[in-house]
Parts: sequence; structure tokens; C-alpha cells
Amino acid sequence: MPIYFGFPVTFQEAFRLFSLDFVNTKVDIMQKHKLTEYMYMDCHFVDYVNNFLKRQNMEMRLFYTDKGQCIVGYKIENISVFERKFVKVSEFTNMLDNLRQHFWREIKTIKCDDNFTKILLEHMEDQPETVEDVEPYIIEFH
Repeated sequence: MPIYFGFPVTFQEAFRLFSLDFVNTKVDIMQKHKLTEYMYMDCHFVDYVNNFLKRQNMEMRLFYTDKGQCIVGYKIENISVFERKFVKVSEFTNMLDNLRQHFWREIKTIKCDDNFTKILLEHMEDQPETVEDVEPYIIEFH
């Protein structure tokens, strides 16, 4: 199972965080691909945001999990209790600290840090939650 480092958000929130226009993008996607409202649009939203991030030379991505969750951040590979891989606590905490620093460096580079002071988190089976001045989360799905 993959582990993610970042923020679980909706597509609309991901667009807001990166100062992208969700409404116009949605209309463009619907017209280009001849789709009705939200019909198979998830992959197009992910592609749009990830293409934006790539053009900015960022390693951060928008992930859309098999559980229907969007995550802005990074995918941590090869760290899972299911893979029987042992990782020293000091190595793991160093990796997380490096990811945290890299995350905020990338956000500041594209001048979106003000958008990240207040974030609407999307919970899988609960109500959305607004958080302020927080650090990225570790997210794992079973």
C-alpha cells in the first residue's frame, strides 16, 4: 500500500491551492471531451493539475487514489508494513523532515504559500474540515 505525504483535498481545493481556475477548466474539459457534468472528469482534473506542476518544474503531484481521494503532495514508495521492509526510525523521520522542507520550498517557489495557510481537508467518510497553519499529513489507505 502506498503512503502519501501531503494534504487530502477535493479537486476544487487543489485548484484553489495552486491559484488555478476550476470553473473555466471544467467547462473547457467538458467541451473538449464532450462530457456532461462530472462524467469521467476526475482523470482530466488530475492531468490538468499535474501538467501545471510539471511546467513549474515541481516534484509535487496531485494523486487520485483507488478510494476516490485526492492528495496534493508526494507518494512515498517502498515504506509499508505490508512489504516487510524495515526502516530505522531515524531514517524515516529524516525522510519526512526532508519532504516537509521540500514541500514548502516548492510551494514558495510558485508563490502559492498564502493559499496553504487555510486548507479544506477532505475526509473519506466524514465531513470536510478546515485547518489553518498546518504541516502536511501522512496518509495511508488499506
